[in-house]
Amino acid sequence: MWYGADFRKFYIGINHLLFMEQQNIDTRLDRIEKTLKYIQENMVDVDVIITEEERRMLDDSVENEKSGNLISLEEIKNVRNKAR
Repeated sequence: MWYGADFRKFYIGINHLLFMEQQNIDTRLDRIEKTLKYIQENMVDVDVIITEEERRMLDDSVENEKSGNLISLEEIKNVRNKAR
């Protein structure tokens, strides 16, 4: 059975251990948050990576636009509707 001072020492000891464990958890969470923020800030967006073939197609499209060789969507729709 616990009495007075012994119980108080035990209670304080347990509280100290719980506090230290909470501090440890808080510290680890802080490190995880900082690491996640770093990853998010430095992560490459896979949608901006294009293959050599996609780069060539993009370059061809830009050249076709500059030279006026593109067909508008309206023209394509008109041709499609006439073919029906």
